[in-house]
Amino acid sequence: MAIIILDNLSKKYRSGDKYAVDSVGFSLEKGEILALVGESGSGKTTLLRLIAGLEHPDKGSIVLGGNTIVNGNKSLRPNKRNMGMVFQDYALFPHLTIYENVSFGLKGLKKDEAHKRVIETIELTGLEENIKKYPHQLSGGQQQRVALARALAPRPELLLMDEPFSNLDTILRDQVREEVRQIIKTLGITAILVTHDTRDAFATADKIAVMWHGKLLQLDTPNALYNNPNSTYVAELFGKSNNLEAIVEDDGFNTPFGFIERHPNCPFTNKEKVNLFFRAEETALCEAEEPQLCGMVEKCIYLGDHMQLRVCCRRCTECGSADACKSLDSSARILLKSPVKSWKPGDTVRFKLKNFKIKDVNSSQE
Repeated sequence: MAIIILDNLSKKYRSGDKYAVDSVGFSLEKGEILALVGESGSGKTTLLRLIAGLEHPDKGSIVLGGNTIVNGNKSLRPNKRNMGMVFQDYALFPHLTIYENVSFGLKGLKKDEAHKRVIETIELTGLEENIKKYPHQLSGGQQQRVALARALAPRPELLLMDEPFSNLDTILRDQVREEVRQIIKTLGITAILVTHDTRDAFATADKIAVMWHGKLLQLDTPNALYNNPNSTYVAELFGKSNNLEAIVEDDGFNTPFGFIERHPNCPFTNKEKVNLFFRAEETALCEAEEPQLCGMVEKCIYLGDHMQLRVCCRRCTECGSADACKSLDSSARILLKSPVKSWKPGDTVRFKLKNFKIKDVNSSQE
């Protein structure tokens, strides 16, 4: 059963503006973690605020736990929605101890019950040794866990988090992401987090929703989004990708970098132009005697465990593409990933594609 259902949710801030959130709809099952991802101005934070009740939509509805909390002009107040919220700056009360911060939202419980709940939540978040301290006496990671504990203490149906890891350094960020996911999963609470960092989304979420200009472009698992993006925008958001123009032949594809054997399930006809979609890690370097594609290294970027190569078409005779692909873009460039770190601009690189997907050249490229 879906815990939360959004239907055709839209919001604009002024009558002449474009929609900040435009006809967004999705549902989440109990215990799922969803990451809202997108660049600044994509509508992800506005959508979170609509769910929290901090903004009211112009149209659409929200159902939480089987109860309609937003529909038309009717909207349940934020404090009545049974949601927890972790703000980007944590918003801890500086004059209250950790115990008092966590117990703040438990005013409706009996004293003994509230105390038991606070202790359980503090132990769950690993804050037992800091229970009498104040926020300024804690590290950034500890403050983040206090904010999470305060939001979880009332055992909400839905947990909302706005850029929860943005104030943490890289090393601490990796650790806290794992801790936060484990805590949420232990309690079985459904959660929605906003982030602009795709690594946060991959490490924390079961599903990811990509926002662009107020619209929901794609909602899927991290694996599906990375390997089967429905647009160039989604593909580029989750890492550099290649869209290589090619011409379909009987036995394969002519490209500016050489010939590729035919894909077993190619739905396109001969002489059609298509795009071959692949990521840098789906390529492999070849020896000169192997069937291969080739190009010239234009730029090298050292990235520690590998080197990223930007490769251009040489229009040479080595790969046999000079005559076959006169109608293709001679300025084509692709990115390769190489474990060899001795490349320099001007070198000839021979490679093959381990995997690729075929896309219509006229398909959506938003």
